[in-house]
Amino acid sequence: MADPLKILVPVDFSSHSLATLDFALSLTNFVAASYVLLYVVVSGEVETFASLGGEPEETLARHKEEAAARLADEIERRRLEKPEIQIESRVVSGVPFKEICRIADEESFHMIVIGTHGRTGLSHLLIGSTAERVVQHASCPVLSIKPGVL
Repeated sequence: MADPLKILVPVDFSSHSLATLDFALSLTNFVAASYVLLYVVVSGEVETFASLGGEPEETLARHKEEAAARLADEIERRRLEKPEIQIESRVVSGVPFKEICRIADEESFHMIVIGTHGRTGLSHLLIGSTAERVVQHASCPVLSIKPGVL
């Protein structure tokens, strides 16, 4: 039997990213797969929160701990439905698209499944799209899911 497909699923805890996670997990109905959920603490967020009080290192550590706890809750919730599922999590900090692509490359993922936020117009121009940048720069196939499709 072949090794399971390694799938990276970046999440930001939005309802759409969690729906995208559920879609990604449904792929086990068709192929053997293992999953890693990834949350990226956005560069700049830590400094902003730290300016409200506290040291940047402490703020970063706290933010990472909170994200790790939320990921653990999401994993546990899904394991109740599919106890056999192979799923882990990671929390890193940096520029989201760069960290997603770096981890996918360094850990030899076979696929990334990512939700888009569906921004258009000026907000897309100013903010850009993490999913779009992942599609452009990833070293493996990327399945992007837009809102309203699931």
